[in-house]
Amino acid sequence: MENTLRQHATPDEPAQWKTQEYHGRQIHVCTAPRTVDNEELAGHGQQWTFKVRVTGNGEGTPEDECARAESDREIFYSTQSIAEDLGFVRGRELIEGM
Repeated sequence: MENTLRQHATPDEPAQWKTQEYHGRQIHVCTAPRTVDNEELAGHGQQWTFKVRVTGNGEGTPEDECARAESDREIFYSTQSIAEDLGFVRGRELIEGM
């Protein structure tokens, strides 16, 4: 599995989607920093979230979407890399459940 796009976002840049193929489908993950909107989540640094879209193989448009998910608002990820990795894990779970 290889990401087709490997750029890291900053709060001032637009989000980038990364893609992996898995069992004949494509998983698209977008990470983004969020404001510290849940003060009960103690931690340092930034809080990151992710969005996931699953499409058919070779199709990446929203019209071809099979499933979607977002990270849990009660959990935060301290780095973009962790959020991205867990976004792909969630995408694989969505495909396994189809």
